[in-house]
Amino acid sequence: MKKHDQDAMSTHDLLNETTSAADNSFSHSRSTEATNGAGNRQRVSRALLMRIVPIFERACDGRVHLRPAIELEHAPGTKNPITLVDCLAITPFGVFVVNRFDWTGLVKPWTSEDELAVVDDLGGVTVHTSPLRRAKPAVRHLRLVLSQQECPVESIAVFGEAGCSLHPTVPDGILTLPDLHYFLRTRLNRFRTTHRRYLDADTLASHIDWSCSHRRSRP
Repeated sequence: MKKHDQDAMSTHDLLNETTSAADNSFSHSRSTEATNGAGNRQRVSRALLMRIVPIFERACDGRVHLRPAIELEHAPGTKNPITLVDCLAITPFGVFVVNRFDWTGLVKPWTSEDELAVVDDLGGVTVHTSPLRRAKPAVRHLRLVLSQQECPVESIAVFGEAGCSLHPTVPDGILTLPDLHYFLRTRLNRFRTTHRRYLDADTLASHIDWSCSHRRSRP
């Protein structure tokens, strides 16, 4: 796993750095992001971070670590060893892989749980791989890294609100920003019913950071 940010940079510093550009960056499409390269991806990821920080902090009573624009090495030695993550949220009730998508139209389930359809204003249908399917390598990797911590790990796909609507039957991990706080409340309450005590977010972050530094130190 590789961070694209300085390890010593605090969440507060990241928020200050991205405040002026967040609204514009958050509206950029992933195709534009790919065209402009890694630098633009970092800006978009930081803009997403700025939007979700207050929501996670409110749900977690401030006990949260967030990492924007990281790479997870889920399959070292293979042809495609890396998966990209827009933001990683480490909380006392679980770790969340958070990615942003800007699809235009009505997003609805398709014939397979690994696919979603987007219906445009003219009724045209485009089928995409589900964001939750795309995030599975990252989720599996983090579950392995945290296997001794009994830590839930799952993914969240945050969709831009302009020009996009979500069918009520899409999985609950696919949402817009106004849905995020309620989603986290459901995960918090689910965790409380099955665990005696909260997880130590600092310890979880240390395990993930160790995995990150271990990858960077390899020749």
